[in-house]
Amino acid sequence: MKRTSSQPTTSATPAKKIPTSNDTDGFTTDSIPQHHYHLGEDNYAVVSDVINVHIRKYKTYDNRRILPTKKGVSFLAFVWESLSKEIRRLPLLSDSEQVAVIRDTLFLKGDWTENVPHISLQRSVTKKHFSRQFLPYLCLLTDREWDRLHCIRKKITESCKSLMFGDFF
Repeated sequence: MKRTSSQPTTSATPAKKIPTSNDTDGFTTDSIPQHHYHLGEDNYAVVSDVINVHIRKYKTYDNRRILPTKKGVSFLAFVWESLSKEIRRLPLLSDSEQVAVIRDTLFLKGDWTENVPHISLQRSVTKKHFSRQFLPYLCLLTDREWDRLHCIRKKITESCKSLMFGDFF
């Protein structure tokens, strides 16, 4: 015998959430959360609770709330650690033909967009049959944002450690 549910069944998919003026998600420039680091313009480096490092573009809405966009990359803390160690040795802006590969998963390249130098970061994954697939989202950092990331790399690493180990050490 089947039980009947008191809730009606619908086949409609939930509507996409659009930020509104009374939306409580996100943050403001006056209250940047812990483990969020402003790189410049709309780009932030964020260490999440699952120990991922996100370098992503954020958007400020009319209600002054700042929310993440899909434009960015995220990677595990061990990839960040490798990038952090190599960041000062990467002459990406001096040679636009050079591509740096971090842990076989994060690709960095110097680019010029509208006569402004940028560093592009893009993730890739290796499939079962060993082919490489680049993920669709990438992050562009200006040379100033790249320098800022270099300057705060130790803070980001400390955030990774504190989220990973808490007050253990």
